Amino acid sequence: MSALPGRWFVVLAVASAGLAPEAPAQAPLGEESYVQVVLRAHPAARQSTALAAAAEAESRSARLLPDPVLGFSRADAHPQGGASGSETGWSVSQPIPWPATFAAGKRAADQQAAVFRNEGVATRWELEIVARATFSRLLYARAALEIATSAEADALALKDLTARRADLGESREVDRIKAEVEWLREQRTRRSLEREAEAVEAILRQLAVEPLPRPLIVTGALPEPVPDTNGDDLRARLLQANPGLLASQAAAAREAELASVARRSRVPDLDVTWFRDEELDKTATGFQFGVRVPLWNANRGAIARAEAAAALASAGAQRALLELESSLEKARQELDVASRQAQIVSARILPAAARSLELARLSYQEGETSLLDLLDAQRTFRETQREVAASRLALAFALADIRRLVGPDFGR
Repeated sequence: MSALPGRWFVVLAVASAGLAPEAPAQAPLGEESYVQVVLRAHPAARQSTALAAAAEAESRSARLLPDPVLGFSRADAHPQGGASGSETGWSVSQPIPWPATFAAGKRAADQQAAVFRNEGVATRWELEIVARATFSRLLYARAALEIATSAEADALALKDLTARRADLGESREVDRIKAEVEWLREQRTRRSLEREAEAVEAILRQLAVEPLPRPLIVTGALPEPVPDTNGDDLRARLLQANPGLLASQAAAAREAELASVARRSRVPDLDVTWFRDEELDKTATGFQFGVRVPLWNANRGAIARAEAAAALASAGAQRALLELESSLEKARQELDVASRQAQIVSARILPAAARSLELARLSYQEGETSLLDLLDAQRTFRETQREVAASRLALAFALADIRRLVGPDFGR
């Protein structure tokens, strides 16, 4: 009787397990979803937003007039031969900038705002491109691990086949040893690639900031070969969209406007003051106008410094354009080469290696070829598979270099 409750407990546990709802399957993580996670959670995304806010503040602050100056005075007066008392006075002064100088200052602030905005865009571009490249690296690492796992399984099957044939006297003992060595070698390769895939996944998780599911299931594929690029189209996109180039051009324009501000500052601002003085014997109310007379200095030092800074910024923008155009041409050629190599390996070399392996396997099973020929065919096929994955990864990196120059949406 004492065993009955335990049996009922087991029955109820089994029934509960059968009735319990299954845990929802984890949806695979795609590249676009991962990029959105990074753009939402990474501190660099908040930095991009802060730069946009700084740009808005820069433009707004340049359009504000200088604050007025309030003055108040009080003194004890002791006139000779008269009664003593207190005298007070107050004033309100408002600086009025010279219109041309004020307008140049606004234009300079707008250019500085453009610098901030483009720096924010560049930060977001780089974050997205790094996220995509990291996801591609994980796809490659897992593809390489899958190839190594298949190679290990093939080596194990060949080891078992060779062992059976050696036991039947149809194969030499040395072939059994060679097959086992090949299996151990593939086993070592698979374990090494497991550690590499784990390291890449750790980097991907760190970049995401937000916690990702465990185990992490990803979906997607490395990029396919692309048609040859058009240099003129890419250059047009570079000139129109590259945030680094636009920021350097905006910085040069800002320095030119600051030089204009310095030159226009030779015409002084106007100070308008309304005052009221209450003295013992009289009360005075009136306006006062004041200007700085450019007699000795005439802002020559500030003008010289501003013009030198403008010339330096202009040269820097021209240099940035030349360097970016050179980088774009190099990246374009590397992309075309990487795409052609990926196309050749995928469309021509891999099918030939697969056919060679199939023939070598059939010949070995029929006893028409040696174990070394089959091992060589297996290695060639697996190396070709790895070469396909590596060429696709190189293509992904070449696309990333182009996207840094013309935009993350290139090629998608």
